[in-house]
Amino acid sequence: MMKKSFLLLSLLMLALSVSAQQYRKSWDFTKWSAETVADLMAGSDWSDIEKANATAPTDLSKDNCFWEVTAMGNANGEVNLTANGNVIKELEGLWYTNTSSRSLAIAVNYQNANASDAAFRDYHGASYLWLGSSKKNYFVIPHVEPGTIIKMGIESHKQTDARGVELYIGRGTSGTKLMAPDGSANVVPTTYQEFEWLVPADATDTPNEDGTFDIQIYNTNGCHIYFITVGEGDEPAVEEAKQVAYVADPATVDEDFAYIFLNSADGVNVTTINAAEAISLDSLQTYDVVAVAPSVKAEDALAPVLRKAVAYQPMLSLNAALAEAWGLVKAVPTTETAVTVAEEEADNKLFTDLDASALELLTEGGLKAVELGEYFAEDKVIAKAGEAVAIHQHNPVRNSYLYLPYDAENLAAANQYELSLLLVNAVNVLADTKAKVTPVVVPSIAQDNQNMATVVTISCGNKEAKVYYTLDGNDPTEASTLYTAPFTLTEPATVKAVAYADGYNASAVASLDVVIKSQAAAPAITAVNNADNTEITLSCATEGVDIYYSYNNIDDQAFAQKYTEPIVLREEPCTIYAFAAGGDYVQSEMSSQAISINSINAQTLRIDTLAHFDANETDWFVDNTENGGTGKASAYYYWGKSAWSYYSTEVDYEETVKDSEGNDSIIYHYKPDAAAVRVVNPNNENGWILKSAGQVLTGELQLTIESKVGNGATGRYAETAEDILGGVPSKGAITFGGKTSGEPYTGAIESTVKFTAPFDVVTYIGNGNGSGAAIMQVEVSADGVTWDSVGVAKMAGTQRYYKKTRVNVEKSGEYYVRLAQVGGSTKAQVYDVYVLNNGEISQAYDPNTGIEGISGSAAEVLRSEVYSLNGMRMNQLQKGLNIIRQYRADGSVKTVKVMK
Repeated sequence: MMKKSFLLLSLLMLALSVSAQQYRKSWDFTKWSAETVADLMAGSDWSDIEKANATAPTDLSKDNCFWEVTAMGNANGEVNLTANGNVIKELEGLWYTNTSSRSLAIAVNYQNANASDAAFRDYHGASYLWLGSSKKNYFVIPHVEPGTIIKMGIESHKQTDARGVELYIGRGTSGTKLMAPDGSANVVPTTYQEFEWLVPADATDTPNEDGTFDIQIYNTNGCHIYFITVGEGDEPAVEEAKQVAYVADPATVDEDFAYIFLNSADGVNVTTINAAEAISLDSLQTYDVVAVAPSVKAEDALAPVLRKAVAYQPMLSLNAALAEAWGLVKAVPTTETAVTVAEEEADNKLFTDLDASALELLTEGGLKAVELGEYFAEDKVIAKAGEAVAIHQHNPVRNSYLYLPYDAENLAAANQYELSLLLVNAVNVLADTKAKVTPVVVPSIAQDNQNMATVVTISCGNKEAKVYYTLDGNDPTEASTLYTAPFTLTEPATVKAVAYADGYNASAVASLDVVIKSQAAAPAITAVNNADNTEITLSCATEGVDIYYSYNNIDDQAFAQKYTEPIVLREEPCTIYAFAAGGDYVQSEMSSQAISINSINAQTLRIDTLAHFDANETDWFVDNTENGGTGKASAYYYWGKSAWSYYSTEVDYEETVKDSEGNDSIIYHYKPDAAAVRVVNPNNENGWILKSAGQVLTGELQLTIESKVGNGATGRYAETAEDILGGVPSKGAITFGGKTSGEPYTGAIESTVKFTAPFDVVTYIGNGNGSGAAIMQVEVSADGVTWDSVGVAKMAGTQRYYKKTRVNVEKSGEYYVRLAQVGGSTKAQVYDVYVLNNGEISQAYDPNTGIEGISGSAAEVLRSEVYSLNGMRMNQLQKGLNIIRQYRADGSVKTVKVMK
């Protein structure tokens, strides 16, 4: 019986504990504590650098925290975000579910009023939770009762785009989507709006064991969240009294007006500390704020500890003489009785319930101002007395130091109302900055191996830190060598580094064994000219290395082509570049050699551009809404997102076939529908149109490519080095999408002008499909009706990679040109179609010397065009040989070659 009673009691206690479990219901993202900021800045996962490709913070980003996620969220777990090993209290209770990197920021003071782009100005506030990358499951609000209303304040990060969040029951977006209480769908905002979502009482989703639902926060794109309130929210927290250590001479403290007002203020508990008695910094750090009275002297036993406490413990100073003795300021007596508050500081919490525009602090006498020394040189100057600094703040967001311009003489003449409020406000401001003192981020040591010498670079995530290092294996201290710039070693050594920063403990020691390497020999390039091709062999005198090559001077082995067998070129002359890397060797110098092809000469080379199709935004961001067009420049569906039927309802012919049982069965074949043909003309006539009779075409006009070989990396890379030979794709692509099942592909890019053959057609096409490839055909037509295939454009086997194809049109007469899909899979991404012939540039080609300059007049150059060696029009000079065509005022054209 006892065991049974004990078991029932245990079950009852367990049930009570479960039912009593409370989940947070309110989050305010406009008030990030100094402790949180300190933890974020100390952790290796967080940075004040906003952009992924940036190396330093900007004035805009420097006070804010951007997450360089290394520890991902858990889509199914109960994960509270941490920084420096501590849970971020402002986010505690929201379970983090995003599993993508670098996509979260905490805006502490993101003042964007002066942004050059108006779309990024006029935010609702400067502090918020900033959700980054689009379409991510960010957080879960756990255990929300059915029938509850969830409120949030949200705005788009880019205020010309609608961006925000959607809420779903459960994890991910497969559950019920929450609506507004009236049943309507909440809009996605541009500027700040407050929204309500109702968790339906009759939801059919599977609830938690306690009958509640977890609610997924899913963002549509970069946006800011200012608050979240579930139901009525949490009970307001009862603010505890601030604990203040008032350091003073006990013989005069009872006559000290600052002490008198603080000691009698609500919300402040004051403990008097005798300045003549030494106590530890640890003891001072048990208080929210340390106040230094005017009576403290430099020779007092506690004075050295107080100096150490600056930036390590919130401190209110009423003692310019002490700071002067420390060498931090120069005391400046004034005859001023009022201060002038800096315009940008008028809303500072220091002036709560005070008129910052007319702040008379004394009835007579003068304020004790200061001249800031080197240590305080970058401090926030809040107010001045005349031209001298009256109020300044050091480390505004972490263990701050604040000076007020009182001393033992002028306190007796202080305006009591202003003094009483200013002191309490100062304590509250300082207490909000109290943060655990953490170590500086560990320095990073990197070595750049060169031939028999290594350059060592040391960096630290804390940009204010000073780094010291040693080379003898001993741990460094502040007495070691200060790192100021990269240095070179010619002998192996162990480099150790430590970082120190104001307000932080010393970092852990970083260590790196630096090695010295010799450089691999530059590869030898051997070219053998055969009748219709050139065979290139690469070799290296250094054993144990790999050879890499390109046609555009790529010196990164991750994005150059690895050499495995002789290279055979048939279509285009070029310059090949090669280097050796690997083993225990430094990467070699670059070798290069101009490559000619016997069958290609000044009469057969075709590199003059007759026409060029590229998916540029100016021409192809076409407003076609009257014909179903929709979207934006990044993805514009020219006739909508859905395919339409190629066939009419008119029967063309019937076909009788036998079914599986031998019975006759009739198949009806329908005629093409002439009305199905749709055309898009560019905004500016350029000799090209888009055409389809049922296939979806999309303008992805902001796609950018890499002029590198992918080698398996994710991105829009060339599949092989030969796909970059002569040039790279332009920005933007036309994507060939879906069609009606069972019907033909009909999408095409067609010229509207004819070209005199012979000529070549060069295409750059990417593969947007992860499981197949389109069959894209180059076709020509004499009448624009009957089209003949002249070749098939190559497609990459790797998703997003692109390939280059050159098709020779060996005909006579004039022809239209088109690129059409005739089979395969969807998502061919057409970047460029060139029509090239043998003209002025081609005829200047010399296999021995390359493109020779063509003489022209010295008249003024009106405009210039940049081409690659193979006739591809470029936006700017590329590495290697470039062709510049100059159009001059006298009507002449001069072509020159330039090496970059």
